[in-house]
This record gives sequence, C-alpha cells and structure tokens, in this order.
Amino acid sequence: MSDLTYSNVISSINTQTCKKCKLCIEICPCKVMGEMPDKTIAIIPEKEAICVKCGQCMAICETKSVQINGLSYETDIIELSENTIKHSEFINFLSHRRSIRNFKNKEIPDEIIEELLQSIYLTPYGSSPEKMHITIVNNRNTIEAALPFIEQFLDNVVKWVESPFFSKIIRFKKGKETFNTLKNHLYPKAKIGHYKLKNGDRITRGAPALIIFHADKEAEEHTNNSLIQATYLMLAAHAMGLGATMIGIVPAAINKVKEIRQLFKIPNNHEAIISIIIGYPKYKFKRGIIRKEQKINWV
Repeated sequence: MSDLTYSNVISSINTQTCKKCKLCIEICPCKVMGEMPDKTIAIIPEKEAICVKCGQCMAICETKSVQINGLSYETDIIELSENTIKHSEFINFLSHRRSIRNFKNKEIPDEIIEELLQSIYLTPYGSSPEKMHITIVNNRNTIEAALPFIEQFLDNVVKWVESPFFSKIIRFKKGKETFNTLKNHLYPKAKIGHYKLKNGDRITRGAPALIIFHADKEAEEHTNNSLIQATYLMLAAHAMGLGATMIGIVPAAINKVKEIRQLFKIPNNHEAIISIIIGYPKYKFKRGIIRKEQKINWV
C-alpha cells in the first residue's frame, strides 16, 4: 500500500504520519474523509468532488498528514498563537469604530493597503472565494473622474422611483428590498440635491482610496462573500488607525453606467456588490454609539 492512499493523488492523507485521531473526519463539513477497512484514515474517492477546500482538516491535523489539492502548509496554513483577547476588549474595540466620512488630505501608501488586505485572506466564506475580485482605486483623481457619472446616475434614480413604469421594473428585476432601499433612503436625499457635486463630494467624501468588491454575476455566494470581506476589512482599517465606510451608491452606479465601469476597470460580466471609502480620519470621536433597534427573539 502506498503512503498516499485511497485517493487519486489530487488530495491525500499520509498513512505513515497519520495518528488516526479522526479529528479530520469530525471537522470536515462535507464528510469527505472516513476510516477505511484497514483502519487507515483516507479521503473517500466518490466524495472528493464535493470538497470545498476550506482547509479545516489541514488546520487541525497535528502531524500535517492531510494534503488537500490547491492548499499548502507553507503558504495557506498559519500556526496559531494562543488567543488572548477578552470579550470586554473586543467590545471596547468595536465601540471605538465609527463610519468615517471626514478624511485628512493624505494619501495612503500602497504597502499600507496591502497590509490591510491581509484581513481578507482570513475571512470565512459562503462558497467559491476564488471567484471574488477586489479592485483598489488608490488614486483620488480617478475617483473624482467618476463622480459626475455617479451624480447623473443619482438623478436618474429620482426619475426611476417617480415613474410608475420604471418602479415596477425595479421591483420585478431587483426585488422589493432593493426598491424600498432606493425609495426610502436614496431617493429622498437625491431628490433634494444632497449628492450634487456643487455641494461638495457627498458620495465618496473626499476619500483618497476606494475599494470595490465584485465578481462574475453568476458566481456562487458572491454577494455574501463581498459583505463578509468588506466587514473584515472595515475592522482591520480601524485597527490600523484608518477610517472607512461602506458605500452602496458606487457599486450600484458601476452596475448601470459603463463609463464608471470603464474608469474602475470592472469587467462587463461582473456585478459590483459593495465598496469602501478609506483614508486617515480627520477627527477623533469622543464617544461610541449603542444601537438597539434590532428586534431580538428568543425561541
């Protein structure tokens, strides 16, 4: 019997170093692994195709005996130190984070953004994280070039919401959630000219950088993946002394206006989900804000 058994060597378990603890079997969400008749632990051939390559089995294996195709202990798995953060410290960290809309006139070095992106590499995901795309626009001039097109898009939103015909189309194609968001939140501001550039940049708020999360329109779970990754990045920005805010207007405009899509180099078959404006905070908050609007139900 080979050391790498019950596999077509796409993914495998080293039977000589495996301690037969069966933790990989327990931890696998798809139950891809099992105990063979000879008591060795192996990947079940007919189940290998449903492996989601989450890496859990490799992360828990004490002897590094599990090898999943496409993952490496050297580049994809990290050794963990003891988790020392307390819940009270975590809550304190969250209470200090604010959505930042006032930025210093200061560029962000590319290496800082590269460090920031490390948080995204640690995010959980719904499915197929390899299909996600992140576009970084670390150039204020490029951002400003897109603003007139976004302003026009917002003017169109007013017309669409006020038109019975287009309102029905939006509800049918995008759903009631999207339509109600437009009608109840975006439309009232756009209607009174809040986003007009003559009043200043109230779209990207003068931020020096913009990060856009997007993927092929048919990519699995790309909406959830985008929001999860954006949330991690927001928290990482706070930890690094940066300020950030999620912006939904920019991706909505990208999806409707070809000029914006071209400026930001978003592929035509991609859907932009969320964007983040980021920069150095101009002001420091003295207090946190508690929000208890959610309805909590115990069952």
